[in-house]
Amino acid sequence: MDFARSVPDDATGIAQLEEKIFPDPWSYRSVVDLITTEGAMCFTAKEGGRVIAYVIGRLIAPEGEIYRVAVDEKYRQRGIAYRLIDYAVKTSRGKGLESLFLEVRSKNYPAINLYRAYGFREIGVRKNYYRDPTDDAIVMLKASRADLMD
Repeated sequence: MDFARSVPDDATGIAQLEEKIFPDPWSYRSVVDLITTEGAMCFTAKEGGRVIAYVIGRLIAPEGEIYRVAVDEKYRQRGIAYRLIDYAVKTSRGKGLESLFLEVRSKNYPAINLYRAYGFREIGVRKNYYRDPTDDAIVMLKASRADLMD
């Protein structure tokens, strides 16, 4: 399995996983636009050249935000998301990353547990933030350069 910074050729695989996983998937064009934008924080895990997981977000130093983390259903429960987030953080640290935010559905317990295991902490709730189905968003933070060095 290979971890790498996403390139435009990865957009098809990312968009396909978006369609399979999320009720509000990003379009192929949106994925390409983000990957090619200054400050993009987009990374993929591939097996046999196929995208099996990704982290997409944005870095405006010193802050970063993770927009999406996804792992193909066949590859879950193997620590891929944790390792990919770690790869993204370590790669982005050299570009001035000092704090990292994300939002997660309040009922997405596997994701919440993953983020807690990686050292994120809950800092707020956005009521009824998500649709289809309606759910609160938990805002999480992993802060400080030292914290991101773990």
